[in-house]
Amino acid sequence: MKLPSINYLYQQAKNAVLRFPLSLISSLVGVIIGIFLIENEKNIINIFPYLNVILTAALGIPLLFCIEVFAKKFNFNRSKRIIANFSGIVILFLLFLTLPNSEVTANTSMPYIRYTIYNLAVHLLVSFIPFIRTNTTNGFWQYNRVLFIRFITSAIYSGFLYVGIALALVSLNLLFDIKIHDKLYAELFIFIGGFFNTWFFIAGMPQNFDDLEHDTVYPFGLKVFTQYILFPLLALYLVILYGYGIKIVSIWDWPKGVVSYLIVCVAVLGIFNLLLMYPYGKLEGNKWIKTTSRAYYFLLIPLIVMLFIAISMRLSDYGITINRYIIYVLGIWLSLVSLYFVIGKTNIKFIPTSLFVVLVLTSFGPWSMFNVSENSQVTRLKHLLEETKLLENNKIVNEQIIKIDSNYNHLSFTPQNQLLLNDSLKNEIKSILDYLDDHHGFNKIKTWYSQDFDSQIENYNLKKERWSRLNEAEIYMRALGLDYTYYYSNNDYISYSTNNYDAVIDVKGYDYETKVNSYLYNSDVSMKKFTLDSNEYELKHQQKNNCIIVVYKNNQLFSAIDLTALRTNLMSKYGKNQQYNIPTEELTIKDSTTNFNYKIILENIAFNLEKDSIKLSSFNGVILFNIKDVK
Repeated sequence: MKLPSINYLYQQAKNAVLRFPLSLISSLVGVIIGIFLIENEKNIINIFPYLNVILTAALGIPLLFCIEVFAKKFNFNRSKRIIANFSGIVILFLLFLTLPNSEVTANTSMPYIRYTIYNLAVHLLVSFIPFIRTNTTNGFWQYNRVLFIRFITSAIYSGFLYVGIALALVSLNLLFDIKIHDKLYAELFIFIGGFFNTWFFIAGMPQNFDDLEHDTVYPFGLKVFTQYILFPLLALYLVILYGYGIKIVSIWDWPKGVVSYLIVCVAVLGIFNLLLMYPYGKLEGNKWIKTTSRAYYFLLIPLIVMLFIAISMRLSDYGITINRYIIYVLGIWLSLVSLYFVIGKTNIKFIPTSLFVVLVLTSFGPWSMFNVSENSQVTRLKHLLEETKLLENNKIVNEQIIKIDSNYNHLSFTPQNQLLLNDSLKNEIKSILDYLDDHHGFNKIKTWYSQDFDSQIENYNLKKERWSRLNEAEIYMRALGLDYTYYYSNNDYISYSTNNYDAVIDVKGYDYETKVNSYLYNSDVSMKKFTLDSNEYELKHQQKNNCIIVVYKNNQLFSAIDLTALRTNLMSKYGKNQQYNIPTEELTIKDSTTNFNYKIILENIAFNLEKDSIKLSSFNGVILFNIKDVK
């Protein structure tokens, strides 16, 4: 094999610059901003504008590539080419404006999800844009074969280049004591991965895409990879999914939600595999590939039915989310693709083209995944609150007033509506509020509240580090008069924990303080032994006494601390579940006996439900006490 000359490599690199200058400039902008971020990470308070420029530049690489290819495809003159490229830059700028500009923005995830959808759509556009309005199937396959192999090759070259230079820098440091800038390795990775990799990739693009229709290069290695690695894996996954389908039919157990994702992944793997194998079916001795390809789409139909059953059950129970919307739409797309090939169509360009159209159409408008999912979850929340009488005439009933100031995290909240709802309803409300917080924000439910939390939350968060900023879902749930806690379904275990583990303990009026910890597992527990004035004392939790801490003096019963009233109060106020935000004073007992003054301050107390009884299982905290001088 003849190695390419230096002049050839230079010409390829030069042609890449001349053909796709804006794509290279876009990659260079992203690399420069990335290196700037690394160098100044400690001095940059708000990284979002910089991150948004990087993401916009990353999208600009394939988008401006598509525009250039499209312009050449339709022989644009200089003026049209300038207008097309300028339009692409405007689109990128408008997209940049939709991205959040700070971490205190009401919602930061949805714009990036939309960005991801657009990025996927543009990359799909790359796969077929040179063959718009043409029926050159072989040229389309050859072009994508070049893209696929070029992508892998550029990744390998870039990886080896980075490792080689990084090892050289390490060698200079070890052998010659030359100090290497610590951040240079990360900056080198960004430069090679962002700029060199892009340049190398586009330098391998064909000069004339129309000539690819007459290309008969079918790499043997690609055939081996698809036929002997991907294809057996696909068969294995199909057997597993069909086995699962037979199981649910035989025992009439409806499919679980996760099966939807598995079906989509297997279906996409199969389609990708068949796309790679497509031209080999035309070769002599490989007619089985055509037969297998059509059979595969027949085999997909039962799996798609199972997908719709599984995802429909999730939609019925929990409403539409962005993920479920995407899975449902992908199910529709898989149905269209399967039907297309089952009826005898063979144009493989239909696959990326149809998926591109689906992604674009579902990314905007009232029917988009964003609007539909938000409306669905808001409607679910509204119905739940109306059924539980927490919402009437679109206004929260008995709304809890919340003042968000510097003392917010130290305030004690009274969840006044806590006992009106069972645990599953509270969990469902929390789940919806968390989802809205993560993906959409609270614009559509703000009018239900008399309070406007936006400015309070923003002012609070501006003064806080990232990890100590407010959880907006918690604010909106507490304003409902509900505690922001997830209640586990284990009804045999009850626990109550303080919301202030770092509280300062007032020891005034007591002589002694000691920690107490008890974990009772079918045996008596000796928690503490100590000596005072030559007398031996022991604190003991006995199983038969259940909620009583027994105090012994010189092995004789001295006093007892009864926790029964505490248990009754906690269960009456918070129910039989797991609570994690109880004020310290509600886990405090202050009392005295004939011989003993005490104050017990608990951090946690837990009980087990056993048939008709409730048994104390564990607790931990401190006891302050005086021993009376009884005469």
